[in-house]
Amino acid sequence: MRTLFFFLLISSNLLANKLEIIPDYFVSYQADKKPGTAGSRIRVVCDFDADYAPFRELRFGMNGSNERIKMNDKNEVEVFRKAQKAVFQFYYDSNFQEIETDSIEVKKGQITVISLNFKATNNPRPVKKPVIYLYPESDTDVSVELKTAGELTFTYPSYAKGWKGTAHPDGSIDINGTHYPYLFWESEQRFNTFDLKTGGFLLDKENMVTSLEKHLTKLGFNDKEKTDFITYWAPQLQQHKQVLIQFILNDSCNDFATLEIQPKPENLNRVYMVWRGIDGPFKIFLDPQKLKTLDRKGFDVLEWGGIELNRSAIAN
Repeated sequence: MRTLFFFLLISSNLLANKLEIIPDYFVSYQADKKPGTAGSRIRVVCDFDADYAPFRELRFGMNGSNERIKMNDKNEVEVFRKAQKAVFQFYYDSNFQEIETDSIEVKKGQITVISLNFKATNNPRPVKKPVIYLYPESDTDVSVELKTAGELTFTYPSYAKGWKGTAHPDGSIDINGTHYPYLFWESEQRFNTFDLKTGGFLLDKENMVTSLEKHLTKLGFNDKEKTDFITYWAPQLQQHKQVLIQFILNDSCNDFATLEIQPKPENLNRVYMVWRGIDGPFKIFLDPQKLKTLDRKGFDVLEWGGIELNRSAIAN
């Protein structure tokens, strides 16, 4: 059964040099000519921005409840509830983002009409800040070839059919007379997978930094690598009350990109963190992910990066 997650997303489209804000939902009211004795009528009207399987049940939450309601052939459902202010949550299927509303007033004697705009979940998302440290045992001329699963959006230094330079034992590299602490790239990719069988970690806002320090230490990051990782990711993670994270390691990172390095390092260590913020009711049975310390011996390369998942990424 899919675990229901709640999220309000405002998407933006640049159209004719104007920023068009398309909300996930809007609310209107109609006079109810046949009010029911059970309470006020709520009508939910669904629209989709991509192909969808019709006649599915709509997952419906009201102040944290979890219900299934059959939609009619007009993609509508109706329920009766007492007049009140409530936060609503809606989920259709894994092809579309979940929607959570702000507080909505359900008015007595009126039909509260909630019109939903379900947005597809397969839009590309950025794989953020993969950085590559090369640690030869002595200064070494190297070449690095990167093949990403999606289109590159930024690299530093500039990537032109590969990076070539002199790598130093401290992880830095000189390219065309300029010194860089690491190689950097980003890419837009269609990745939206969280494997519950692998396990993960649920981090509270108050202990995110200490938890990240613990997990990165277990993996074998040095102090500089931990500092770079945490100062980049922690401010983003701490925007949420809780964050669910999972580390993808080594060969599994080929789903994002492949690396060809010459001369070939003794150890090519790759660590990607996939994550999603949680700001509403959340219940899940998740085993802690079992992390093994990376082998950092000899000519060692470490790459780390990450991606924030769509809110529909997790199922059990």
